[in-house]
Amino acid sequence: MIGWQWRLVDIEFHYYMTYLIAARAGFSPADAAIVAQSAQEIDDNHVVMKVSAGTPYAYTSTLSQTMDILRPHHNKRIYPIFHFIPGDPAAPSARRKDGVTNPWVTTPNSPLANEMLDTALRSGDLYRIGASAHAYADTWAHQNFLGKDDAFNVMPGGSLTDRVEAYISLMRIGHALAGHLPDIPGLIWTDGRSVDETVDNTRRFLDAAHHLYRRLAVFRDPSISPAELDRIASSLVDDLASDIGPSSTAVVALDGVRIRRYRQRALLPEYGGLPIPEYREAKWADAAFNEQRSDLAEEVATYLARNAGLAGDILDFGTAIPCTWKDPASRTQTDWYRFQEAVKSHLDECWGVLTLRLPDLAQ
Repeated sequence: MIGWQWRLVDIEFHYYMTYLIAARAGFSPADAAIVAQSAQEIDDNHVVMKVSAGTPYAYTSTLSQTMDILRPHHNKRIYPIFHFIPGDPAAPSARRKDGVTNPWVTTPNSPLANEMLDTALRSGDLYRIGASAHAYADTWAHQNFLGKDDAFNVMPGGSLTDRVEAYISLMRIGHALAGHLPDIPGLIWTDGRSVDETVDNTRRFLDAAHHLYRRLAVFRDPSISPAELDRIASSLVDDLASDIGPSSTAVVALDGVRIRRYRQRALLPEYGGLPIPEYREAKWADAAFNEQRSDLAEEVATYLARNAGLAGDILDFGTAIPCTWKDPASRTQTDWYRFQEAVKSHLDECWGVLTLRLPDLAQ
């Protein structure tokens, strides 16, 4: 499966549900769209863009997703900041059958995740709030995994291919060996490492939505009463539970029926009353550059998948694409530029937070 395909698995929460959560929290439809697109852009921002190189307007993007097997450590900050924030090794979700613990383990709603979200909310930057919302939500989806190469991430059993891949260093990063299972809304699956091995993704995503809503709602209206916060959070969770539908071991990733439900939900007054903008990868990049990044990225991913076999998914993250600004004078006003600046500032500030709280992990 080439890279651009598997990233679509994640857009249900990071794009559609994040839009609904932000809108219900009091963001205008336009602002909720920026928050949601930014949240999903964290996964889509996997190819280095070298813009107008050799000119006064030269700019190089900063990745927020990478698994470059040629340079596995060149962006060590990306995973613990955007995808696998270190949590509490003593948390119930981190209990394993083998008793192994690790200070890097991701746990839902961890103090560090909240502190990182605080930095984005204090900035007031919608692009950064969306980027941080992605990481915060991932503490539920990615719980009991580490954002680094470690045997802690190896799933028990599996096919011969799975067992061989488990010993290939870079296949053990994050939940690669669990495939897409942690990211599919409505899915029930088995994590054989965990004491509570049956995982219901719906419960995880609804809990993430509940907590993310509360953080965003208080940001939008610090005077909101606890009773009103509880009432709306409960209503939101009920709505999303209805949209996801019953949990099952046979749920389809990116099911069109569920997407239609989210889109219908957005039309209700309490969710802004307007259609969710159509999701399209590289929308912001294509609006900023003369070259169409979406076309180029797909060509690169297809080529690498064809020529690198199973490594195609991983290799495409490290490919650089040259391009030029459509309008150099207004480049800093483009959504793509604003998102990139948000990524840079969030990485820098949150790495400082991580090193201060967990100095041993940052070495």
